[in-house]
Amino acid sequence: MKPAPFVHHAPRTVEEAVAVLAEAGHDGKVLAGGQSLIPLLNMRLASPGHLVDLNRVAGLDAIEVTREFVRVGALVRHAGLQRSEEAYAALPLLRQAVTNVAHPAIRNRGTTVGSIAHADAAGEMPAVLALTDGTVEVVGPAGSREIACADFFLGPLETCLEPEELVVAVRFGRFPAGTGTAFTESARRHGDYAIAGVGVAVTVSDGVVTDARASFVSVTAVPGALDLTSVLAGVEPGSDAWERGLRAAAEAVHAYVDPEDDIHASADYRRMLAAELTRRALPHAVQHSAQSAEDRGDSSSGHLPTSSGRFGATGPQGDGAPLKQSAHSTEREDGEVTVVVNGVPRSATVPARRLLSDFLRHDLELTGTHVGCEHGVCGACTVLVDGRPMRSCLMFAVTAQDHEITTVEGLCDAPDARPAPTGESMNPVQQAFAECHGLQCGFCTPGFLTTITAYLDDNPQPTSEQAREAISGNLCRCTGYQNIVKSVLRAAEIRTERATETPAGEGT
Repeated sequence: MKPAPFVHHAPRTVEEAVAVLAEAGHDGKVLAGGQSLIPLLNMRLASPGHLVDLNRVAGLDAIEVTREFVRVGALVRHAGLQRSEEAYAALPLLRQAVTNVAHPAIRNRGTTVGSIAHADAAGEMPAVLALTDGTVEVVGPAGSREIACADFFLGPLETCLEPEELVVAVRFGRFPAGTGTAFTESARRHGDYAIAGVGVAVTVSDGVVTDARASFVSVTAVPGALDLTSVLAGVEPGSDAWERGLRAAAEAVHAYVDPEDDIHASADYRRMLAAELTRRALPHAVQHSAQSAEDRGDSSSGHLPTSSGRFGATGPQGDGAPLKQSAHSTEREDGEVTVVVNGVPRSATVPARRLLSDFLRHDLELTGTHVGCEHGVCGACTVLVDGRPMRSCLMFAVTAQDHEITTVEGLCDAPDARPAPTGESMNPVQQAFAECHGLQCGFCTPGFLTTITAYLDDNPQPTSEQAREAISGNLCRCTGYQNIVKSVLRAAEIRTERATETPAGEGT
């Protein structure tokens, strides 16, 4: 299915966004990354009449580090937070958790604040907000207010937000010196929703535990934190008492969580898994606590990184690129969309609800991009947006306005593309797929090609294990993964060979 018709609003300020929400009421939804919202729209589980797109609003794209917290703006992408060295230095838990959020193509577009506002207890970042005793910053017609994490989540996918209110940022509290953290989860496929997950924080002072707490993924109705201090306080890590304390902590978790049965696992299995993951995570957090104390000195809040302050996270994937301005109307049901596709400016008049995948296939007749699940799971529709892989079925064409899109057709024109024996031009990944039989039916292949091309730009010499991780967000219905992994490794070799080639006409 496709989204129902809606009016697309593109405000330029927070005040404009709040005004639209106030007018739309319950018929309005906020769009930032859209990686949770658009699947609901595609399946008609939600049909708002108005979509308020924040992507042109200035001032929501920064990460700010202070002695007390890490503040993340509403337009900071998961990938931008993951790459932020300043945020990692201040609160390593953020990177530990966000690397478990879906797959790179989702993290490149999805926002951390949007994940929290979605209020899904199966999400990693709501659990982090609970573990850090965080705060949600909200703006509405009556002004701004701050909501403690404990008060924000009311139930599954339910918060205390009023329909006209907008979350503009969240603040993750920083831990005292001597605190170590760990985050782990178990899923059928890395990046899928976890069967169970846990984040822990342990503070060690003078060789003994003084504070410990845990938060959970997929095993509670709402995100929350469990205080484990009562079973671990005064215990020396590594001692016999420590082993008894770990067992007691696991028992406390077993009693605290309240999972449900579903098609993936029984409630009993999830409960057991949450307890066991906690028992395993706590020692890792203790190991990190020693590093924390060394890095932060004697300050109760730790010292700031030398470059602390506000850090830009603009661009479609939050990588510091300038935020491009759009010429399209601030309110529309349909209109002209202009994007640069494979280096060529292309325009078409489309309804606001047109998915980028359909815009490419039907309006621009670039049918190399394939459509599979239309809720971001299979990866067949992956394209490059300003060089980063993203799911085109989880973007609207209007949100791609003025950005540069590369589809599988455009890979043939890359600087490292060369003529193949068939006479066609192929980039190294395409050539490797041909050599290593990396495709069978070919339906999933365009998404693999774009994903791997971008991956090798960042990781030019992957190991076999890293290659498997790189393709974990794409599904091959023919199950030809072994040859696809071989293709990744061969593509890296071809890239190296072509980089050292002598240009035509040079040499002896």
